[in-house]
Amino acid sequence: MLGKFFGVALSTLFLWSTPSNAQIPNKTIRLIVPFSPGGGADSLARPLSDQLKNKLDRTIVIENKPGAASNIGTEFVARSAADGSTLLINTDGIAIYPYLYSKLNYDVFKDLIPITFIAETPLVLASNKSLPPNNLKELIAFAKVEDNKFSFANPGLGTPHHLAFELFAKQAGVTAAQPVYKGGGPALQDVLAGHAQVGMFTLGAVISHINQGNLKPYAVMTEKRANSADNIPTMSEAGLPGVRAGLRFVLMAPKGTPPQTISAIYKATIESLKEPALREAYSKQGFEILGTTPEETEKIMRQDYLKWGPILNQLNIKLD
Repeated sequence: MLGKFFGVALSTLFLWSTPSNAQIPNKTIRLIVPFSPGGGADSLARPLSDQLKNKLDRTIVIENKPGAASNIGTEFVARSAADGSTLLINTDGIAIYPYLYSKLNYDVFKDLIPITFIAETPLVLASNKSLPPNNLKELIAFAKVEDNKFSFANPGLGTPHHLAFELFAKQAGVTAAQPVYKGGGPALQDVLAGHAQVGMFTLGAVISHINQGNLKPYAVMTEKRANSADNIPTMSEAGLPGVRAGLRFVLMAPKGTPPQTISAIYKATIESLKEPALREAYSKQGFEILGTTPEETEKIMRQDYLKWGPILNQLNIKLD
C-alpha cells in the first residue's frame, strides 16, 4: 500500500490550494536531525535540504542534535516556535517511544505535526554466507533445531531492527539467543565473521556484502520488493504473510504550525522528491521514496503505535 502513496500524494497537490512561500517565515529554516552526522537520517536530510532551499527560496541549515535515542533533538523541535522555521527529520520509531520511555518530555501525537514520510529504508533478514539454509522456510526449520543454537545479532534493544526480528520470530515460532551490540556496525561485523548467525539490516548498509556473496539474504520486511534488490523476496512471498516492518523517515513540525505553512512545506517536499538529482542520491543509498500526505502519515504512525503495543508489552522493554 505504501508504494501507492507517492502517486496519491502527487495527485493530492492538485486538490490543495497552492500555497506561496509567503506562508514560510523569511528567515533561515533549521532542519533538526536528532542523530549524529553520517547516519541514515543525516544522509537523507542533506539531498533534501539542497532541493528545499530552492523550492522554498529559504536558507536551510541542518543541525545535528544527537542523544537519548533522538529524544533530545525531537524535544527541541517540539518546544520550538510553531512557524515553520524549525523542522524535524526522525524515524517512524518515535511513534512507539511512549512504550519504551516512561518519562518523555514531549508527546509525539500532541506536540508534533507529521508532514510526510520522505522515504523508507528496507530492512532485510540476512545471515553469514556459510549458514546452511538457502531460503526463509529452510531458515525457520534450521532455527527450530535446538542443537543449531540459533542467534540474532541485536544492534540495540528497541531499535527498528530488533523489533522487526521479534515480529518475524513471533510469526515464525522461533526463538534465538540475542547478543546485544552497540549499533548496527558491530552487529554486522559479527554476522560477517560468523560469530552470530543472522541479523536484521538496512538494505543500503549491506547491499554490497550481499552482491559480493558475503551475506545470504532471506527476505525484505517491506510490502513490495526493493527497487535496488528486486531479487530478494518479501516476507509474504517467502512464506510469512503479514510480516512487515520498515525504517521510514518522517518530516515533522511543532504543533500549532499554521495549516497553510504545513501545506507549503509539504508541497515543496513533494516537488523535491521528484527531482532527478535527489532520486539518484536516494537510490544509491537504498532509500525508497514515499511522499505520503500529512493525513496519511499521521494515520500510519497511529497504526504503528497500536500494532507494536502488544509486542512491546510482551517483551517488557524499557529504555529509561
